[in-house]
Amino acid sequence: MRKSYRLAKSLFPKNLISKHWDIYPSNFQEILFDNEKLLSFRSNELSFKFNDSLEKTRAFRTTRVLDRLIKITGRAFIEKNKEIIVGSPLTHKIYNEEYDYHDLFIIYFSYTLFPYLKEKSKKNPFFVSEIGGGYGGLIHVIKKNFPNAICILFDLPEQNYISNFYLKKLHPKARILNLESLMKIKRATSVGKLEIRKNDLLEFDFIILPGYLINKIQGPFIDIFINTRSFMEMNMATVNFYFSQIHRVMIENGLFYCVNRYQKKTSGDKVKFKTLPFDNKWQFEISRQSFSQPLIHEGLLRRIEAENMKLKRALSKLKPYDIEFFKSLI
Repeated sequence: MRKSYRLAKSLFPKNLISKHWDIYPSNFQEILFDNEKLLSFRSNELSFKFNDSLEKTRAFRTTRVLDRLIKITGRAFIEKNKEIIVGSPLTHKIYNEEYDYHDLFIIYFSYTLFPYLKEKSKKNPFFVSEIGGGYGGLIHVIKKNFPNAICILFDLPEQNYISNFYLKKLHPKARILNLESLMKIKRATSVGKLEIRKNDLLEFDFIILPGYLINKIQGPFIDIFINTRSFMEMNMATVNFYFSQIHRVMIENGLFYCVNRYQKKTSGDKVKFKTLPFDNKWQFEISRQSFSQPLIHEGLLRRIEAENMKLKRALSKLKPYDIEFFKSLI
């Protein structure tokens, strides 16, 4: 894990790190490699900015979200899929059970995805790739419910280090491929000549790689892409980079779960859901305000063969109500 982190950190292109995520000091690895810190990462600075519970958790807020979630998923689904152990999360006791605020949103995302994952799980195996998955909470729930999923995570080196730890704790028998082991398997002396093929990944449960290596995937073979609340924190150069790769390696009839702010500026660029660089070969399966987060849009799109000329119009009608919106009314 440590060698993978150092290698990924040394090679990560600076133009793919937004203002929002340019937060780690040069000596951050001393904190990251502190085993005591790692054991409680969900209640300390290691999960800052990818764990809502650090900044937003309150008993009344968690109760409100839980009550709303029960009406959607039912209590049984929540109890089956909650994860409140690894990383020592900041939980609240509600109705005689412990809950983590951030974890409740992960449960919601997994519930929304469940029928689509079930559709794709008819293939054995099938490939799910999450971009910006943080500590790995959502991909854990997916793997727990769909063991035949091969899960690929693309993220910053710090998040990859933590998700590697988290997923290994929850799936001790899982076969995890990280950058160090990938380089050994491919007998590569540099990432420049690296090519990642479907057959390279078939024997693994989780593949955890720095985001810039998505362009080394020799596709298309990804069945589902997921991005929940992180495109909105990237600069547009990074967003454009990821979308070009999604379009390249997504299979026909593949699915893209995209949950992001209607508008956010913390990356240094103004990022709007409505102007994310979707090409015209998508159609919405779901398009709605996200669960318990009115500033965020939830979209699930299916990859299609023909051009969908209605997509841009549908996107233009989303918030914010700006010039694109009023043009859509003409």
